[in-house]
Amino acid sequence: MLDKTITLDVTFLQKVTPVLREMGFADVKEFLKEQALLLLMAKISRYKAECDYFQSKYGMSFEDFARKVENAKEEDFAQEEDLLDWRFAREALVELDQRKREIESA
Repeated sequence: MLDKTITLDVTFLQKVTPVLREMGFADVKEFLKEQALLLLMAKISRYKAECDYFQSKYGMSFEDFARKVENAKEEDFAQEEDLLDWRFAREALVELDQRKREIESA
C-alpha cells in the first residue's frame, strides 16, 4: 500500500480532466478505479481460463487431481508441474478477487 498520497501536476490534471469527462468519468479517481478494475478483471479472466483448461485436460476438480498426483505410485513430472501451475492459478484468483472487491468498495 502507498504510504503517502500521490499528487498530480496541476497542468496535467487541467489537460486530462476534460478528456476524462468527455469519456464519461466524473473525475480522475473514478477513472483510476475503473482502469484498476479492468486490469484486475483481465488477470482474473486469464487465471480462470487456466483453471478451466486444467479441469478440462484432466476431467476432474483440482482437489481430485491433487489427490491423484499425491497418491501416485510413480512420479509424473508433467502432472506435478500442472498441479503447481493449477494451484498457483487458484491462489492468484483468490487474491485477485479480494483485491477487486476492495477496489469496488473504495
